[in-house]
Amino acid sequence: MAAFDTVEIDGCSVSRASLHNLSFIRDLELSPGCRILVSKRNMIIPHIEENLDRGHYRKNLIPKSCPCCGKPTRIFSRAGDKGRLVETLHCDNQDCSSQILHKFIHFAEKKAMDISGISEATIEKFIERGFLKTFPDFYHLDRYRDEIVQMEGFGEKSYGKIIASVEKSRNTTFTRYVVAMDIPMIGKTAGRALEQHFHGDLQEFAKAAVDCFDFTSLPDFGDTMCRNIWDWFHDYGNLKLWKTLQKEVHIKKMEDITMAKKNNSTKSNPFIGCTIVATGKLEHFTRNGINDKIISIGANAGSSVTRKTNYLICGEKPGSKLTKAKELGIPVLTEQEFLDMIPA
Repeated sequence: MAAFDTVEIDGCSVSRASLHNLSFIRDLELSPGCRILVSKRNMIIPHIEENLDRGHYRKNLIPKSCPCCGKPTRIFSRAGDKGRLVETLHCDNQDCSSQILHKFIHFAEKKAMDISGISEATIEKFIERGFLKTFPDFYHLDRYRDEIVQMEGFGEKSYGKIIASVEKSRNTTFTRYVVAMDIPMIGKTAGRALEQHFHGDLQEFAKAAVDCFDFTSLPDFGDTMCRNIWDWFHDYGNLKLWKTLQKEVHIKKMEDITMAKKNNSTKSNPFIGCTIVATGKLEHFTRNGINDKIISIGANAGSSVTRKTNYLICGEKPGSKLTKAKELGIPVLTEQEFLDMIPA
């Protein structure tokens, strides 16, 4: 993360931007004190475009040990776009306090189990006091009612809000449950694709993962994502968590995809069964909103442009996805063209 002097861009004050990975930092030769050019890509995301003071990059800036637990760090390399090498810095200590904290924070996030009444600071305090040791412990916080009520900054009202939010999160979906497990590279879009393919059945998905099902047959699933799922489900601790947590929650039935197909026959709806990717700033939808719309018409919402992509919906400032679509000869639609093609 880059922290810099506050600048005004498009009417907003900007003082931070993601540095993404080690490769990004090295390519721009960034180091503390540099003067930089900053933009807001797609009018939303702060981005460092250039370093005006190149030539001062120091390799010793990369920490050799984790600042949280002191264990050695590891540089992980993977192939990025167009075969470019991307390097990221990792702490492999599963007992690292920071990793544990962020797993709990991720679990409670809106895109996961959506426990909206509990903050990051509260989660950290509960972990320190031993209230939270594993994810199912969220659903047994009532055991510590007296201690929580007596904590500084808490009380009956705060406790009540937390418990109400936790209870509400018991009614969840296949996608939220999968995202909450924090399987590497398996986010909301991938979770939706898995929900559709496995009919919203967690047991069916888990059996396929244990049996090493070829997930690359699904839209936007590559070899790395496939291996991540296999590795996660072949870890005894993960598999135990997967089964135990299901005793605490109720999985809502997925939207009946067959109804979408029935109401929008292939003849009248050209998008049935297609993989559609959206890019750029759209007028009528957020990114999650357009993906929800794509799924509602019986199509698959993709996250990257591949040979399996059938259509690209293009908004303002589309970036590399448009270039890739043109290279592969994939039909490109404006937002309005997409809406006009959907049956009334």
